[in-house]
Amino acid sequence: MIASIGNPEPEYTFTRHNVGHFALDKLIEDHWTNFKSFTKHRNLSRGVYSVSNDSNMSNILLFKSNDTLMNLQGDPIFTNWRNVKRMQTNNYSPALVILHDEIQLPLGKIQIRKQGTSARGHNGLRSIDSIMGKEYTKISIGVGKPPNKFVADYVLARFKRPEIETLTYDVMPQIVEVLEEMMKGKYIYEKSK
Repeated sequence: MIASIGNPEPEYTFTRHNVGHFALDKLIEDHWTNFKSFTKHRNLSRGVYSVSNDSNMSNILLFKSNDTLMNLQGDPIFTNWRNVKRMQTNNYSPALVILHDEIQLPLGKIQIRKQGTSARGHNGLRSIDSIMGKEYTKISIGVGKPPNKFVADYVLARFKRPEIETLTYDVMPQIVEVLEEMMKGKYIYEKSK
């Protein structure tokens, strides 16, 4: 399961805190076009999901946890991850990857962080850790540091057009490369791109 965390959409669409949701949208729009549009599912609550039409990618579920505030992401991620593991019927070993914003990285950079690493003060990750532990891989997407001490205002602000272009043309190819390496069983940890 590849999941993004953020705030409810459409209200917070294109904000820095929702860069994970932006990444999953771009993933199926521009890169993994064999995935269906995001939709609700009766077994997956508080968000939307997408699966592939391609049998080679049928073991991948994309989930946007976009019905819950960022600081309360633990419950929807845990509930849906538990449901995904229950539905597992093939020989795959389930793995959870979380895409999230990271103010400690400049815009245009990503970092892959292995299971068990700290939340670094990110309240969405803290919420997940408090409910289900740290047994998931993180893809941190840089949004840059706020220019002042008002972090909440910064992460809730919408991206400017040049920032969206950087995300689309510089960041997304990096994310796609990492996800495809993970699908091959190659895990890259603690590496900034």
